[in-house]
Amino acid sequence: MAFEDLLPEVGEKGRFQILQVFYVAISYVFVGCHYLLENVTAFVPEHRCWAPLLDNTSALLNVSGNLNFSSLLKLSIPLDSNGKLEKCRRFFWPQGQPLLANVTGQNLSQLEMQPCVDGWVYDQSTITSSIVTEWDLVCDSQTLKPLSQSLLLAGILVGYLIWGYLSDRFGRKRMLLPSFLMVAVSSTGAAFAPSFLAYCCFRFLLGFSMSGLILGSASLVMEWMASQQRPLVAVMIGLCLSLGHLFLGVLAYGIHDWRKLQLVVSAPFFVFFLISWWLPESARWLIVHNKCDDALKVLRQVAKINGVKKRTLTVEALRSTMEKELDAGQTYYTLLDLFRFPILRARILCLSLTSFTTGMLFYGLSLDLHSLGRNIQMLQVLLGASSFLSRFGASIILNCVGRRTTTGAFYLLAGLFILPSAFLPQGIACVVFVMLAIVCAVVCISCNAVYYAELLPTVVRNISGGFILMVDQIGAMLAPLMNILKQYMPAMPRIIFAVVAITASLVVFLFLPETRNKPMPDTIQDLECGHSREVARPRDSGDSLVKITHF
Repeated sequence: MAFEDLLPEVGEKGRFQILQVFYVAISYVFVGCHYLLENVTAFVPEHRCWAPLLDNTSALLNVSGNLNFSSLLKLSIPLDSNGKLEKCRRFFWPQGQPLLANVTGQNLSQLEMQPCVDGWVYDQSTITSSIVTEWDLVCDSQTLKPLSQSLLLAGILVGYLIWGYLSDRFGRKRMLLPSFLMVAVSSTGAAFAPSFLAYCCFRFLLGFSMSGLILGSASLVMEWMASQQRPLVAVMIGLCLSLGHLFLGVLAYGIHDWRKLQLVVSAPFFVFFLISWWLPESARWLIVHNKCDDALKVLRQVAKINGVKKRTLTVEALRSTMEKELDAGQTYYTLLDLFRFPILRARILCLSLTSFTTGMLFYGLSLDLHSLGRNIQMLQVLLGASSFLSRFGASIILNCVGRRTTTGAFYLLAGLFILPSAFLPQGIACVVFVMLAIVCAVVCISCNAVYYAELLPTVVRNISGGFILMVDQIGAMLAPLMNILKQYMPAMPRIIFAVVAITASLVVFLFLPETRNKPMPDTIQDLECGHSREVARPRDSGDSLVKITHF
């Protein structure tokens, strides 16, 4: 592209690019925290009904002295079919009814039972408070917890549809500033939410603003980078998201109150908002929109930061660059146009299914860590560490094995790991299977980032990629709602996840081609004529590394 020729004039990998990437990378660590924050803030501890015989001090004084706590617990809370204390029912003792001293001889099954009309008592040994304990999101209200998780992902979905257009229309920086401010305000507002309804509204706004932050910052960084540096930057951003998952688990060890934790991971965005004023607008966007005077000022500013003397930076050079970039994209396609071409239509549909699968698998498993055990801090740290390492491994495997083989194999492995975990009780074996499935899902996410770019033509890569990303968010949004099915059959959600993963694997193997060491299609005609299936001539010994430029 012509703009690539201007970057050396201001420094293509100087101090400015380093500071910009560092700033975005740090902010992405906290973005990664928010994605899985409800693993801790919506933790469901062990609980039972509040019972007068156990929890009312005045009632305890009137109880016969030969009844210890264990006996009173037996008289207050019934046992379920597994021999554990019921979470949603208690025995009903009318006021004034005497307690029998010989508890073990009493036929407790004949006692009348009632729901938890006076509230619940929660185990505070792991987390002292969460939105579940504060607003009693258990028993009949347990479906409200996955609703709040889905609202965040729904906000991200809506945000992708709106912020992408606004960013292209009004500029990267102009949309990045309000995005940072909205993230700061909405996430901090959630920490002070007076009710669950207000909390859900803040979570939706947080998701909406997070998508603007992600789109704006990623576009701004990438448009100031030369093509050689983009793969490394993309890998760093993905690693920072995984580092955020790990950082959340570490924070949870020290902060056991959900409001304090919410505030700690939210307050830094006010600092990011203030620093974002320093970021210059994308010169590439300014040139394309015929704002050459503004682009010249920005380029000179960047050249000064990088310590590069101004040489041929003139308005005439910028106008020449603008003409070249406009000539390269005079033909525009709508989303409906994409489905008129058979091969392109098939690839978009297949990639949409695989994208839907990764969204559902990752969020369906990672937002349900509490079902694996009580030590949520350790599970969150384990998830973050495995996600961080799997992103490293994905880039190596892709170049050694190939795109289709890697993607299809890891979808299949994810399904095979999830299936036995659906029938295993809580324990180390279940944790191992679920974590391996999450690792496979993260590898598939990394693979898809490369695979999508090499399967779709350049002229429609962004619009088709946007549609695929939207489908990904639909899968992510539905994932927490799937866990509601546990009320009817505990294994049902993971069975669905396994079936979807195995189906995605078959689709990859049967309908998508291998793209390693093959040329990327530039036009729809290249794709329809089979140009992308031709083996590319090796240009140099590092050609395999060039193929990962869209990671």
